[in-house]
Amino acid sequence: MNSIRLTKAQQFWPLTDYLSGFGVPVGRYIEQFRITKKLLDAPELFVDEARFWHLAGDLARREGFLDWGFRAGEQIDFSVLGEFGDALTAQPTLQAALENFIRTIAGETQSTFTLMRADELTWLTMAGCHNAPVGRDVIELYDLQFLIKLVQCAAGPRWLPPAVHLSAQALPEGLAESELCTGNIRYASTMTALAIPNALMALPMSGYRSAAGGGVAPDEGVLAELDFATSLRLLLAGHIDESLTIDDCADMVSMSSRTLQRRLADHDTSFNKLLDQTRFDMAQQLLQNQTISVTDIAGELGYQDSANFSRAYRRWAGVSPRKYRQQFTQAL
Repeated sequence: MNSIRLTKAQQFWPLTDYLSGFGVPVGRYIEQFRITKKLLDAPELFVDEARFWHLAGDLARREGFLDWGFRAGEQIDFSVLGEFGDALTAQPTLQAALENFIRTIAGETQSTFTLMRADELTWLTMAGCHNAPVGRDVIELYDLQFLIKLVQCAAGPRWLPPAVHLSAQALPEGLAESELCTGNIRYASTMTALAIPNALMALPMSGYRSAAGGGVAPDEGVLAELDFATSLRLLLAGHIDESLTIDDCADMVSMSSRTLQRRLADHDTSFNKLLDQTRFDMAQQLLQNQTISVTDIAGELGYQDSANFSRAYRRWAGVSPRKYRQQFTQAL
């Protein structure tokens, strides 16, 4: 079973941008949780979702931004979320956009999203993602804002749901119920949910396209099908320029080194083999970009110089990096 739940780093940009605007030393917290600043600058990389929840909760508690999740969610802009935002807003109707969101996000979060019709309302529900004791309420409000913003792409920027369910016991101080909902909020619910009038489901989406380019990454929605070793490789990609040890990696996924070794052995691999494979896969992608020098690629992959990288690449592929690049160019 896959015990690493990954999500795109770019999903959390509004959260970190919001606190940075208040002078909060977000970078210091990020480093403590092994979520490097690089991960929050690169849309193609992934973070461990549970680790980010802990970061969110720790920041909210220490810095006193208890309504952080909701306020950061106000900054969400689908036009800068690259292919993910495009895939949602370019759908013909709100119904299609919500269905696309549910399919896409299925493998990228511990949540389970559903659409349920009841009388004149469609309920968009979210369950199973708020079991973490730290950061739960912060992320719940952020996710709720994300969903409201998505509906607003069709219903208009002032739309709010007529009813909301929250797993939280209460709203944080300074956040009024009228900011979330035009009607009633049910607290201590078993799931997060917002109501959407059925009449809105056929509305067209805004249809804007972002200028952001998509990164090289597995298709969203298939992440839930990845095995443990493959998920770990995606996580390692964001730290590949660091001198990682197996102890570092075990800490990143909140397990002991012995347990990590055993899990990898179950997949007929080891930490060193996995690290090698991750570097090789990334080297292949980078070498196909003619604008990046071999020296820069070596640095990106954590090598002190291009000579060490060349020796490693020759061991992996049987040819030098420059020879592979030449062969790739000729094959185009």
